[in-house]
Amino acid sequence: MAFDRRLDALFQPRTVAIIGASTNLAKWGFNFMLHLQHGGYRGTCYPINPGGGDILGLKSHPSVLDVPGEIDLAFILIPPGPAVEAVRQCGRKKIPTCVVVAAGFGEVGGDGARLQDALRQAALEANIALVGPNCAGIASPEPMSLYCTMQPNFPPAGRIAIFSQSGQIGGSIERICEKHDIGISRFVSTGNEAVLKAPDYLDYFANDPLTTVVVGYVEGISEGRRFLVAARNLTKKKPLVLLKAARSSVGAGAAKSHTGAMAGSDAVFDGLCRQAGIIRVSSLDEMFDVASALASQPLPAGNRVGIVANGGGWGVLTADACVEAGLDVVPLPEETLQALDKRLPPWWNRGNPVDMVGGISRGSYFKALEALAKSPALDAVIGLGFGYADSVASVFRNASCLGDTGQKVADDMVASDMRGLNFIMDIIAHERKPVILASENAYGADRDQNQAILEFRKRGVIVYPSPARAARVLAKMCQYRRYLES
Repeated sequence: MAFDRRLDALFQPRTVAIIGASTNLAKWGFNFMLHLQHGGYRGTCYPINPGGGDILGLKSHPSVLDVPGEIDLAFILIPPGPAVEAVRQCGRKKIPTCVVVAAGFGEVGGDGARLQDALRQAALEANIALVGPNCAGIASPEPMSLYCTMQPNFPPAGRIAIFSQSGQIGGSIERICEKHDIGISRFVSTGNEAVLKAPDYLDYFANDPLTTVVVGYVEGISEGRRFLVAARNLTKKKPLVLLKAARSSVGAGAAKSHTGAMAGSDAVFDGLCRQAGIIRVSSLDEMFDVASALASQPLPAGNRVGIVANGGGWGVLTADACVEAGLDVVPLPEETLQALDKRLPPWWNRGNPVDMVGGISRGSYFKALEALAKSPALDAVIGLGFGYADSVASVFRNASCLGDTGQKVADDMVASDMRGLNFIMDIIAHERKPVILASENAYGADRDQNQAILEFRKRGVIVYPSPARAARVLAKMCQYRRYLES
């Protein structure tokens, strides 16, 4: 399906104009400029302010018409009334894309709705691909290191594209990714969608070589059939993880005043998701969990799962969570049991979950993961308790009574977890099966500086803090696989 080539200028602009640029720290015209510079924008920025002068070290111009040369993208950071005229000036300058940040348009009704109509008409007459109004900006780490948003979020480059009707929610998704070292390809706060709408972004992401997973937050869909077509086209190539709010009557009312979105029937939307292969989630946590797994791990061929637990309790909880999520915790075949017999002591439970009871070495834990991943009877593996050695190491490191021995033991423990990390990454690559990890050591990993868990993040793999989250992630991956095969 064709996509709007003007969006190349939106996500890969060589030149950017900031209309409403300011030296006033309280204004968006200052903050957008500051974030653009802090993010290391690789192109040319033109501040636009009728008062002239320098803004953050850059010479300003009275209007875009006074800028020498071409402009790819204009951010319009002035009130609604003047914003309409600014779009007309951008049209005369032949600027292909604009982002209108101000609120006070269609979401408030009355005069605001009339202003939004005028804004839309001005953009259409000038052939401008317009984002917003009532939005929070754009981020696109590659190729131009573009971070021009309300919130000071600077996630690294990666493979997840984000679109959100809410600027705040979109910024939250960005922040969650950034704090977990998970990279993004594109971010767009779509706002009221006066001109460009969700399907336009879906069409672009479907053809974007930097994007492998798309996540979105919506409060309502204005063009249901067009959205369905665009979503189907996308999900044939890449997964779409969607969080839709306004499921209740109270939420629907809030959505109307927030972005002007008409929420519609939640049951109808559920049906649309099933038809289009959309992975619908119910929270930001679930959205992040599922998207990060889809971006870093292969899809399972089916729903048969093996579990390796570093203790019986977590194994039981995980087995329950898997069954509740629709996964099949199958009995292990004899050949897999025999492979495990070679690595585990005679008293191991010879079942699924594999219970790594006391006295079994950490090396055996990783070999058990490998044995399950190699089993033709299993489509995926869940490993529990990773990062334990790194957690225990801190006790030895701070035991002054042990002298140098404590530090040596701590270093050996950390090295063991790091070897295990590389071993697990090799299993995923060689067996082409997902290995989903969950561990209580994920809690406080930043505070504890748990090197192994933090290194997994940098490689795109999240260690989830609970069995239920790991099971839900794997179930959503299975759901998408079934859609692709249907």
